[in-house]
Amino acid sequence: MILKNSFIQGAAILMVANAVSKILGAVLKIPLTYIIHEEGMAVYNTAFGVYAMLLAFVMSGVPFAVSKMSAAELAKENPGGAKAIVRYSSVILFLAGLIGSLVMWFGADFFALAMKEGRAAWAIRAVAPSVLLVAVGDAAKSGFQGEGNMLPTAVSQCIESFIKLAAGYFFAVWLIGYGTDKSAAGAIFGVTVGELCATAMLVGSYWIMHRKIKRERGKSRVYTRELIETAMPVMLMAVTGSALSVIDTSVLRASLLRAGLSDATARYLYGAYTGYAMTVLNLPSGLLATLGVSIIPAISGAVAQGNKRRIRRLTKNGLLLCAVCGITASAVVAVLGDFILDLLFNNTASSMMLRISAPSIFFICMMQLSGAILQAMGYTGRVFISSLVVGVIKLLSAIFLVSVPEINIYGAPIGSDIAFFVGMMMNLVFLSYAGTCKRKKCLV
Repeated sequence: MILKNSFIQGAAILMVANAVSKILGAVLKIPLTYIIHEEGMAVYNTAFGVYAMLLAFVMSGVPFAVSKMSAAELAKENPGGAKAIVRYSSVILFLAGLIGSLVMWFGADFFALAMKEGRAAWAIRAVAPSVLLVAVGDAAKSGFQGEGNMLPTAVSQCIESFIKLAAGYFFAVWLIGYGTDKSAAGAIFGVTVGELCATAMLVGSYWIMHRKIKRERGKSRVYTRELIETAMPVMLMAVTGSALSVIDTSVLRASLLRAGLSDATARYLYGAYTGYAMTVLNLPSGLLATLGVSIIPAISGAVAQGNKRRIRRLTKNGLLLCAVCGITASAVVAVLGDFILDLLFNNTASSMMLRISAPSIFFICMMQLSGAILQAMGYTGRVFISSLVVGVIKLLSAIFLVSVPEINIYGAPIGSDIAFFVGMMMNLVFLSYAGTCKRKKCLV
């Protein structure tokens, strides 16, 4: 059965699931910080950064393409075509995920040294299988999202988060006697166990719910070519962003050392920033990212039908809702940052970092949603330009601001605020142009 939830309903379902997921993630990090401390959190976050980069390399564009193309086929009342798209994408994602996991496993030592955290090699290997697991599961998940059915995505997120929490904590405690690096590797291995269970749930659910729909045949080349053409710009954007993020992390650590800090102090500040401040910052940003995930199939379906009025209405409502939620979240974090850090981690050392970062929540959310709308309308190149500018500004701030002794780690959140503000404004200008131009190819 194909469910057709509204944009707001889908966003609400994903927001609740993300809230549960983020809370469980914070629940993991609270006792985890007591076990492996800032030094271990630096190892954990370094491995996770490499994992995120490889994930972007192998699959970022394909899930978007599946969701967009499935929504378009369903808008044309062709469920068999939507099922065929999911089928072909699953093969592509499996091969890409397998390559990504192998590269991450055998290149663990190289990545650890490149990130200037040589002890992270075991943690990188522990999370390497997750690349393949996420890739396989995302084919089914994107198919559901193309239908506007966000419930399987929500359930899989909750399953993954709960199991990641239990398994990560168990392995971290079990391996603590072997050293901080092994304990951090055990903690991040929980991600792999959680992704295994979530992927099994997604693939099984998609097969059960769509087994009676006959897959459209004879269009394998057409759909595969369209998948690649749709995915490549998004993949290029994600890969570039992730590569810049990894470079930014490496430069950030090096800049802290150039600022005159000792290696231990640099590791402590980096761990406090990424393990505490960024964890809190990512809670509202992750919740509101669901608006973009939910609006893509709605906009894509309207584009396929040529329904400009619906595109305008969805864009207006989405941006208004995002603005209200983003401003509220930024204000709450700015005012209650100390309380939140103390409640979650019993540690307020990164409170100033969090307070400086608070405006980024609003900027990130608006940039994400406007970018999702532009991509669904076919303006992926414009989103790539704004994302590239954001990455470059963050990198420059890590080089020039963080290396100033009087600023040091605080240069990172200052640079993020500037970067995401610029990115948000660029996307809004692009979106405004898309809505006012008079050319026939304009969609709104």
